[in-house]
Amino acid sequence: MNAIGYLRISKKDQSMYSLDAQEDLIKNYCLRNNLNITAIFRDDGECSYSFDRPDYIALENFIQQHKGQINFLVVKDHDRFSRNISEALAKISSLEKKFGVKVIAIDEPLNIDTADPSIFLNRAFKYLMANHELLNIRKRTTQGIRNAIASGRVVNNAPFGYINIRDEQGKPMLEIHEQKATIIQKIFENFISGITLQLIAKEARAMGFNHSGHGAIQKVLNNSVYAGLLRLPAYNGEPEKLVRALHKPIISESVFWIAHERLNLQKKYRSIPSSEFPLRGFIKCDCGMHLTASYSKGKSKYYMYYSCPKERNRNYRGEKMHDMIDEVLHELSFTANQVNKLINFAQEDYSKATENEQEIINSKLKKIEELKSKIERIEIKLINDQIESSTYKKWFAKLSSEKGSLELEVSKMTIRKTNLIDKIKQVVPRLSDLKKLYHSIRLKDKFLLLNKVFEGGLLWDGSVLRTPRLHFALMHNYNKLKEKGLLLIEQPEGFFDKLQSCTA
Repeated sequence: MNAIGYLRISKKDQSMYSLDAQEDLIKNYCLRNNLNITAIFRDDGECSYSFDRPDYIALENFIQQHKGQINFLVVKDHDRFSRNISEALAKISSLEKKFGVKVIAIDEPLNIDTADPSIFLNRAFKYLMANHELLNIRKRTTQGIRNAIASGRVVNNAPFGYINIRDEQGKPMLEIHEQKATIIQKIFENFISGITLQLIAKEARAMGFNHSGHGAIQKVLNNSVYAGLLRLPAYNGEPEKLVRALHKPIISESVFWIAHERLNLQKKYRSIPSSEFPLRGFIKCDCGMHLTASYSKGKSKYYMYYSCPKERNRNYRGEKMHDMIDEVLHELSFTANQVNKLINFAQEDYSKATENEQEIINSKLKKIEELKSKIERIEIKLINDQIESSTYKKWFAKLSSEKGSLELEVSKMTIRKTNLIDKIKQVVPRLSDLKKLYHSIRLKDKFLLLNKVFEGGLLWDGSVLRTPRLHFALMHNYNKLKEKGLLLIEQPEGFFDKLQSCTA
């Protein structure tokens, strides 16, 4: 009679028998019972709960190809076959009825009657104990992972920007990969600056970010590990919470919470800008949708168009749109006289700011302490079951984002930049020709410049550009733009009364 052997061990297995030990025991059993072993299949590191294992699938294919030639499938113990009681008993019955193959363990006789109720009960009990042990293994593993996270350790593969190491005690730890960490910092910096996810991804990959997929950048922005915070999942009635990690953060908590809030506020639909269509993903139709863009074939050549994805009949010539932006930027540019005034104002304001800086910092620090107190209060309410977990998460994220913004402001204010005025003298003259500046910079920087100039974005209604807010310092030539029908600003009533100091 012919038999095949099956060996299995999982990554988290606590079996005393290695694959080689199992193979020796199966061979000895077959030798004692005059069985001819035609094949042995080994699943190394595979889960016992499902039969979706590479070598077990190969085993069933082998049985099917040699139907009627295989009499026994021999395993060391039934828990090597499976730890799922229902699937195991169903699979044993199926193999015997379909192929005439009897599943047998080395502690069972060859002539075992699987139809005997006592045999069935005995096997069912073995699989029940194996299933129970599997659940215990899972519970211990889950608790071990939770304990590690609660102590501030990352037990999974290190995210991009970190590497897995072991500390002096031999326990898992993350260490910053300096070159990759720079890419992570750039991703957060660009996102907070208003750059689209598509442009961020393009620049990040050029720098060496090797994670593909549409959601790769969102995953980075949502990963609290970069801020030195670990998510402890909800368990046994305990809500999800964040704990302080032992590894060094790549970004500050402030930056993470600002990015977290902005990411949640983003609309799902977003057109992707390109070098040919730099306005795509920035300019909107007056229906609220971002204009998409493409080429359309004419009689003799292709023409570029911006189009509304919602109302298909709204198509606008790309060249006209680009010329309008160029003209608007040209009219918004500073004169030489204004550049000099700006530099002088900056020097005066900088002197005043440095005098009042500590007072402002103290005010912001006081507000930060108030926000910390609010966060502590909602945590107490959660512990006392006075609020739902969802309510806690909502307010925790909101308050943390507000606290993070203030901490970021304080951080920037406390960093002394002695060469600030020199930088202003170098940069401000470039604002005397915004059109030239726009055409001389990279696509990502074009997008950033447009975000700074038109703070509320740009809308196109088919005849004129509109913006909710224009940068305050660029309001000096607005009347000329309005007269030419190039740009309309939808500012709140009374706003223009404040612009005396900004006029030409």
